[in-house]
Amino acid sequence: MSTSNNPLGLDSSATLPLISLSASQSIGSSNAARDPILTGLSRLDEALKTASDQAGGILRGQVTEVFGPPGVGKTQLALSAASNVLRAGGKVIWIDTSSPIPTKRLQELNPDLENFDDLIYFRASTLPHLLALLVRPPANFPPPETALVVVDSVSSLFPSYFLNAFELKDRLAQGKIKDKAELQWLLNRRWNVTSELGTHLGRLAGRNIAVLALNQAHTKIKGQPRATLHPVLAGGGWESTAQTRITMYRDFPDERILEVTKRGGRLLPVRLPELIVSFRIEPGGLRESKTIQPDPEQTLAQNLSMTQPTPSRKRKAEDEIADSQDEDSDEDYSWMNDAVVDKKKHEDSP
Repeated sequence: MSTSNNPLGLDSSATLPLISLSASQSIGSSNAARDPILTGLSRLDEALKTASDQAGGILRGQVTEVFGPPGVGKTQLALSAASNVLRAGGKVIWIDTSSPIPTKRLQELNPDLENFDDLIYFRASTLPHLLALLVRPPANFPPPETALVVVDSVSSLFPSYFLNAFELKDRLAQGKIKDKAELQWLLNRRWNVTSELGTHLGRLAGRNIAVLALNQAHTKIKGQPRATLHPVLAGGGWESTAQTRITMYRDFPDERILEVTKRGGRLLPVRLPELIVSFRIEPGGLRESKTIQPDPEQTLAQNLSMTQPTPSRKRKAEDEIADSQDEDSDEDYSWMNDAVVDKKKHEDSP
């Protein structure tokens, strides 16, 4: 296994720029020599198949997002896809942002492989490291014959760099944020970085590579009929980047459930049986189990109904927050004017 633990320690003269592709070039590259990456679950491969594809699987030339709560099997699905690439003689780049790659599990999936030289590992311990690796990559990154790039996870570094809306509210009330304009800038900053990250992942995929981005989940209660899971990394910029989305849940002790909710850049209807796959994680890999027939009254149906992004609401220009903040409703930001008034009263009080 090749390793590179310091992507920021690069000589700028030894870097290669990422190639920008027009829409027509991207379509052309995605239709040529882009053998899909098999996931290890035949029903999932079939669900990922588009009208123009002869075989199903994770498509090259696209960013595929796998979204779900901790322990649901996102990393195991990525390991299964990486295992299939290595067995076929291709190269895999694994970018780790939260925990080391589980090499023991990967070796269990590939007992016949004597070495893992075609697995290239990068450790991006901070968000600047991750962005530096993508914006100013080292020479020969990605190397020839790279078929798959896994980012595990694409969202884990964001919470430590960007406060949520309620933490910013407290800072405004305490006078640590001077006014509404600064607050709005701080809110928008996260989504600008998200869009930048998505742009470079999309350019990387444009080199006939399948990019698999694992996305964490958080719970949203306000404005929802019940507590719901939403991706940590979300919004307009990210929505345009992730052309395919696989959502994952764990509603039974041993059963893991996934559903294809976006394919080829289009959102799909939820709770379609042909898009839902039930599976188990076993020492030898992923194993499909019985077909799930969703019942709207059951937990599974409730969870799957939450996978579509929240639609944007229209706002007055002076109160507009970036459209990409779709997991935060207008009501979530109605406190902005109240907080400014409270701050003014505090300053005027003796």
